[in-house]
Formats: sequence, structure tokens, C-alpha cells
Amino acid sequence: MSDLIKQIRVLQVINSLHAGGAEVLLKNFALQVKKHNRYNDFNIGVAILYPEDMFKEEIEKAGIPVCELGLNFKYDLRSIFKLISLIKRGKYNIVHVHLFPANLFGAFASLFLPKNIKFIFSEHNVYNRRRSHKIFKCLDAFIYSRYYKVICVSKQVQAALVEWLPNLKRKSVVISNAVPVTNLSNRSLLKKYDVLFVGRLTKAKGVDVLIKAIKILKEKYQKEIKAAIVGKGYLEGELKELVMELGIGKEVEFLGVIKDIEKLMKSTKLFVLPSRWEGLPLTILEAMSSGVSIIATNVGGIPEVIENGKEGILISPEDPTALSGAITGLLKDRELRVRLSTNAYKRVKEKYSIEVYSKNMLEFYKSLIAE
Repeated sequence: MSDLIKQIRVLQVINSLHAGGAEVLLKNFALQVKKHNRYNDFNIGVAILYPEDMFKEEIEKAGIPVCELGLNFKYDLRSIFKLISLIKRGKYNIVHVHLFPANLFGAFASLFLPKNIKFIFSEHNVYNRRRSHKIFKCLDAFIYSRYYKVICVSKQVQAALVEWLPNLKRKSVVISNAVPVTNLSNRSLLKKYDVLFVGRLTKAKGVDVLIKAIKILKEKYQKEIKAAIVGKGYLEGELKELVMELGIGKEVEFLGVIKDIEKLMKSTKLFVLPSRWEGLPLTILEAMSSGVSIIATNVGGIPEVIENGKEGILISPEDPTALSGAITGLLKDRELRVRLSTNAYKRVKEKYSIEVYSKNMLEFYKSLIAE
């Protein structure tokens, strides 16, 4: 390896290090690189815009620097100059940006930095609110024009992005999401919950559909269900009200944000993700690696990972009746649950492990420097 490659310095820029798929992926990747970067070929740093730092201590403990830009409000333009200063001080070759508005600030920062610093962006979803209004297409066209490459976390994410901005086809690549995969243990662990949801409590995740499905299970199937909902979001209050309105307060438990998701998944019979739209949700991969059976909607990148009837059960979104039927069917069939979870574990270990992802990403970084 040449001296130039040995000096690759990468700054990861993200809104925060709070609980979320993009944040967890960044954390896992940074820790993996630090742990296995035997020849010190890569130097990874992290910059966050806002002081939400659930994973900051864990990352810093591994010897990875985390810089808080300390923005006072969402669109604080001082972040542009703080970011420029940080990139110069750190002598970064690559600036890898995640999420909005971090990509907006990164785009502006790139205007004031040498062209040999490669700015790249990871697209994590098939949809955002800007794509509902054509007026924002000009803004997005500017933002993406400042990035040398755009990494899409699934083929469906890439297809949706190119449909929105067709000229991005030539600069977009797919590197699928991934999770750490450990050996399965405690599969016979006492199951505390029948159903588990993990994710942000937003419209995209369809938690209201799950709540309505649990109501159907209680009324139609006379099924006693214990469900756990993990996460925070702007719909939390509304979802709790819906649970009380439907009279299923004893069946549904809101747990907030939990760090040890793997342990919780192993104590659950079913993981359910009733999303309306998705990129490639990390929670699906976490469920696959934990050996829990999965029911999800056939949206976004989910069908790229799960084949219906093989690694999990896929249903259409917005259908609480179909969801309730799938849940009761799987709860009755332990043999099917074991078969689905075994196939899912095998697939995530072969295709979506953090080791595979890290190898692909580091090779991608090397190719950028070579270009």
C-alpha cells in the first residue's frame, strides 16, 4: 500500500449520535474500523451538529475523536464555518456525510475547501418530505451536486433517488446497511413479549397500524398479547392516546429508548415492522442477527433482504387486518418461527455483517483517493 493510501483520513458528519439507524450504523462502522485497522491505514473522526450523543462515550472510549459543533438551532449557519475549520485542522481526505440538514451544511462547506477533499453522502431512505414539493428539487439538486459520490443503502433507495434527480444515476452506488452478527445463544430464553417494535415513532414506521392490529387480535382472535414498543418520536403522545382509546393499555407497553436491543429481541417471539416506507432498516438486520422471527411490510429495501416465507413474513403496508392474521399465525406455529429465524440469521451473517460492510466501505474510500 502506498504512503498516500496510508494517510486516508475520514470525517464522518451526522446530525447527532442519538438512537437511529444511520447513527447506529456509523457507530458500528467506526468501532469496527478502529478494532481491526491493524496497519493504521485509516483515521476516522466524527462530527455531530447537535448535542444528542447517546453513543458518544462509547465511540470516544474506543479512541475515536468526536467533535460537537454545538448548534443552537436546526439551521444554524455557523456550522458551515465550524465544519470548514474542523476539516482543515484534521487534514481530512474524505468527508462522509449522513442525513439532512448535515448534507446541506456539508454542501456549503465544500464550496470553500480544496477539490481534492472528497465529499460523499449516504442516502438512508426512499423518501423525505422535500420530495413532496417540487420547489425543493432545486435545493436538493444543489446539495447533491456538491457530493462526489452518493452511497445508497439499498437498491430501492437508489431507484427512488434517481427518480427524484435523474442525473445522480452516474454518481450513486449501493453499499447495503449492516450490523454486528454474533453467535446465536439463549434461543430458549424465556420470552417476555409476544411482539416487539423498535424504531422512531413517526408516520413512516406505521406503529399505529400495529396498535390497530393488536386491537383486532384481542377482539377477533381473543388473543392475549404482550407487545413492546421501543423508541421515541413526534407521534409518541398520539400513539399512547390511540392505545388508551382502543382499550389495549394492558397489552401494549411503551419502553422508550433502550440501548441493549439484542437482549430485548432475544426475549421476544416476534419482531414486527409495519413501515409505510423504508430505506433498509437496521432494526430488520438486528432482528435477523438476534434469531427472532420477523413480520414486516414489503416496502423499500426490505424485500431485498427478506424473501416472503423464507426469512420472514412480508405483508402490504396500511393493513392491520393482514398484520393481525400474520401475527396470530406465527405465534401458533413455533416450527415456522424457528425455520424463518434460522434462515434470516444465515442470510444476515453472509450478506449484511458489519465486517462485510466495513470491507466494502474501506475499499470504496481507497477508490476515491485513487481517482
